[in-house]
Amino acid sequence: MEDKEEISSENYANWFALYHLCQNIGSRKAIHISSVEFGKILNLSQQTASRRINQLEDIGWIQRKITGKDQIIRITKKGADVMLAMYKDLKQILEEILIVGEVTEGMGEGGYYVRIKEYYDQFREKLGFKPYFGTLNIQLSDLNKELLEENLKNRIPFIIQGFEKEEEGYIKRKYGSVECYDCIVSRLDDQTKKINGAILKIKRTHHKKNIVEILAEPYLRDILKLKDGVRVRIELIKKS
Repeated sequence: MEDKEEISSENYANWFALYHLCQNIGSRKAIHISSVEFGKILNLSQQTASRRINQLEDIGWIQRKITGKDQIIRITKKGADVMLAMYKDLKQILEEILIVGEVTEGMGEGGYYVRIKEYYDQFREKLGFKPYFGTLNIQLSDLNKELLEENLKNRIPFIIQGFEKEEEGYIKRKYGSVECYDCIVSRLDDQTKKINGAILKIKRTHHKKNIVEILAEPYLRDILKLKDGVRVRIELIKKS
């Protein structure tokens, strides 16, 4: 592809400059900016920033119009296509980065909620399996949690609808909705056994920071021989 060829080692500096121009233009069509101001953004001298702008114009990634000491810069379609190609590359890289966490002791919260008939019936119907009465709790680092959250933004979850249920004394209690994302869980040190499951995204939970709950049909601690501290890999499944 032409755009792929343009994002070459010789063009890294130009792409970096284009990226910062796009950042500053935002939703506007163009930006008024001097080479001095652009140099400050790139942490470069005015001369180098001016040369970079000239290069971007020469290769057709921007158009500019000189207005006194300032210039009006607009990103061309060719420049936008280059940004889109880089976005697709980075998106694919992000999706392929391993999300790894450590098995940790749960609070029994997952098992309590899975047993509730209104939740259990929806899990069975929407996830396509009979869930074990409990969840596997995985502790993620800040980086892995951010990677997971960024990946989930681009996926459509199964929604387990919330409901109201009468408790003792005829008091109605509200149970919130749950977002579920298909995933595969395996031991990081042994990829021979991979188990299908679902990440549960619960709005209200008492878990400590960066805990992810995984629901599956089998008892994951047993079938994968997991103890607290064992590192596991979470793979997100793309819907066809």
